[in-house]
Amino acid sequence: MLLRKINIFLFLSVLFFLVGCSEKTEEQSTEEQKTDKKIPKVNVEVYSIKEQKTPLWVEFSGKTEAYKDVSVVARVKGNLENRFFEPGDYVKKGDKLFKIEDSEYIAILNKYKANKKKNQASLKLAINSHDRYKPLVEKELATKEKLDQLVAEKEQIEALIKADESTIKQAKLNLDYTLVKATIDGTIGMNLVDIGNMVGPNTENTKLANIVKSNPLYINFSPSGDDSALIAKYKSELKPKIVAHVPSRDSIDERTYKGYVDFIDNKTNESTGTVSMRAIINNEKQTLLPGTFVEIKLFLSDQIPIVALSPKNVMENQLGSYVYIVNEENKLEIRQVKILYAFQGVLVIKRDSLKDGENVVVSPLSKLREGIEVVFKHVDNPTLKQGK
Repeated sequence: MLLRKINIFLFLSVLFFLVGCSEKTEEQSTEEQKTDKKIPKVNVEVYSIKEQKTPLWVEFSGKTEAYKDVSVVARVKGNLENRFFEPGDYVKKGDKLFKIEDSEYIAILNKYKANKKKNQASLKLAINSHDRYKPLVEKELATKEKLDQLVAEKEQIEALIKADESTIKQAKLNLDYTLVKATIDGTIGMNLVDIGNMVGPNTENTKLANIVKSNPLYINFSPSGDDSALIAKYKSELKPKIVAHVPSRDSIDERTYKGYVDFIDNKTNESTGTVSMRAIINNEKQTLLPGTFVEIKLFLSDQIPIVALSPKNVMENQLGSYVYIVNEENKLEIRQVKILYAFQGVLVIKRDSLKDGENVVVSPLSKLREGIEVVFKHVDNPTLKQGK
């Protein structure tokens, strides 16, 4: 009986030993498989940071304004008799627009002309009397006082004739004003007064229509004080060039309008903190109307060395903006960067944020994390295309 128990004990001991060896062998095999199965490296694209000259453009919103906006007014009083245009017509300087009743002004002009003729006749008589009386005075056959009286009468009549000429000139102007003409080239709007109404000074109907000249065209915009300082510091031209477009239009039909800045105000608006600026653009085809909101791209320079990043390669964390770089061990590393300003899809960063030659990751960033090992391929800096 004792021998049987000893045999059972030995059998169980051998069995436990074999099971333990088997489990240990399996654990070693699993660890070896994990060791053999290495984490795959991630393929990424990078570009080397380098201070370079990139075209600098800044963007603003603005509103167009007519180059000239002129009111057509009645300068003399009278009934409006006729209109010589259709609303929306393009008119040229000197074209007839309206006709005001002129019979009263013709009568006034004829009256002044008749008065001048009367005074001219009186002058002729005064001259003849003077010429006849002068020899008698010289021969002491007449008094000098009488001759002085005749000279005064002649000069008085001459003055009346000059006054007649002035009144005739004004009467002619008033008569001319009854034919209202365009004072500039441009597109004329709706007539503001119907035919038959009394128009002119001291009436409610002084303004008859409006003419707008839209080529060239102004664009008014108001950069912030910081942006204005940026423009003043970096602009390479006295009058920086601009490109404007209407953002609401279909991109297929989007037109661009080129021009330049022609005015920068000399002070900042205290209430808004902005500086008034104005550009002038070519609108030869008249496709852009006054009062339209537009987007403006203003060129600063292409001669300033900067460190530029694409917004697609920059992410945000609690510390601010950062990028992924590939370090010397070919692993991803987070690098915080300080953005100085942005323009047309390009971020200009502080020079000491990144060093020349460091590799910034261009590939999609959402699936990357710091510390993973990568295989990288160099590509061109995307900001070179965006800045153009």
